[in-house]
Amino acid sequence: MKKIINAIRDFLYILTDYGLIITVAVIMIAVLGWRFNILFNRDIEKETLAVVPNDIQVEVPVTNDQTNNDKDEEIPNKEEDEEEPTEPNNPTPTESDVVATVEIPAGSFPSKIGDILINSNLIVDKNEFLNRSVEMGLDTKLQSGSFEISIGTNLDDIIKIIAKAN
Repeated sequence: MKKIINAIRDFLYILTDYGLIITVAVIMIAVLGWRFNILFNRDIEKETLAVVPNDIQVEVPVTNDQTNNDKDEEIPNKEEDEEEPTEPNNPTPTESDVVATVEIPAGSFPSKIGDILINSNLIVDKNEFLNRSVEMGLDTKLQSGSFEISIGTNLDDIIKIIAKAN
């Protein structure tokens, strides 16, 4: 009788062990699938894409030399540009002076945000943006809204601005 009870007990322990192993495996697969879904947009809805704006506004400051002259202005030769030094009173705009206004719609996935940043000339590589945002732990904290970011800002600062994690 004792052997039968021990055999039943051993069977229940083995059954419990295998049940826990299967449960942990299912949870791991679910979490990985959820994270990959966020990163790679497997199940993106067509309605979400219809809401995404195609026009990205980039504001460029105008200096005293830049005016809205129309058709009559001649384009100077490169040789003329090299001979004349630029005046210190009229500095030319640098990349840090150019501010891009980025509109990120609600419900945008990180890869769509990467596309918007590429179109705004803020980043060069979407995969680098995705990988760095995951490394920083901010990939799930990226927010929607309107952001003004200077062109030439480094990738970490762009991610912090969009995640509002200054």
